[in-house]
Amino acid sequence: MLSMKTSKNYKKLFADFWGYHEYDIPICWGCYRQQAVDIHHLIPKGMGGVKNNRLNRIDNLFPVCRSCHNKAHSNKAINEDWKEKLKEKIKEKEWENLYNKNGSIK
Repeated sequence: MLSMKTSKNYKKLFADFWGYHEYDIPICWGCYRQQAVDIHHLIPKGMGGVKNNRLNRIDNLFPVCRSCHNKAHSNKAINEDWKEKLKEKIKEKEWENLYNKNGSIK
């Protein structure tokens, strides 16, 4: 089951969940062409932050290149599409974690 753990260090939270090393730079999940230099909050933190970092959750963190990040802030519909994409990626990740390579439950 997806952990709803919060963290001030959302980049580390993202890397740990998806199996990246802290120095790895994933591909942008928006365009799949550039390196993801930013981790975008699909539900924005807003100015001044959010109490208890409650938006620093795996289901709200989406790696993007600078161009896609700018698009996401200017076109809110993109965020809705990415929320659905992220839900599917999380489901796939949880399924992979549940079953090992032989198809048996871990």
